Amino acid sequence: MLRVIVLIVLLLHMGVAVGCCSERIHKNSILICSQIITELTEGKVNLDQAEAISYAIANAANNRFGKVSCGDMWLYMAIVHVESGFRNNIINYHNCRGMFQVHAPSWASKFGLKYGDLLDLDTNADCGIQIYQYYLTQYKDVVPALSAYNSDNPSAAISYARAVLGAKAKIKKRYIELYKHYQVLDRLASRLPDPTPVPASYRPANGSK
Repeated sequence: MLRVIVLIVLLLHMGVAVGCCSERIHKNSILICSQIITELTEGKVNLDQAEAISYAIANAANNRFGKVSCGDMWLYMAIVHVESGFRNNIINYHNCRGMFQVHAPSWASKFGLKYGDLLDLDTNADCGIQIYQYYLTQYKDVVPALSAYNSDNPSAAISYARAVLGAKAKIKKRYIELYKHYQVLDRLASRLPDPTPVPASYRPANGSK
């Protein structure tokens, strides 16, 4: 648990954080996202693996766009959930690779990568987010952008876009539930008195009972 807290604090200091539901930074954001990933995969992705995925997505978005909001994070998580079930070391029969299922023949050379590079967690997140943003810039709307991400014929992939947006809605709902839960815990923790050190004169001598 201490390791997770330290990592999150470091991430916040580097400016890579997911905003909370009111667009402020919430220190438990990565932990919440990791818990959601573990729940969505019914434990097949453990909390440590889910944390690595959450960091990869948040870092990639932050590096590309300077920030990552709740809405961004929910959407990217939804894409990964639909594409791969949060599994990264997979290659499908179209040679789509990793958790974002990046189509290697179409994109590897454009990013200056070898096919094998797309199985690196951080690289895959960076490429997947860039591809989605490329289509969002082209189509100016989330639904056709998601459809194009999935298919060369966006009009034939509307069901995919709906599946991603449905997953995003589920992730948002669960995130808000967990966010409120952690808010309560934080408030309770803030009300606890600091432990009072025991004066040396009250400490039993060695060997005494």
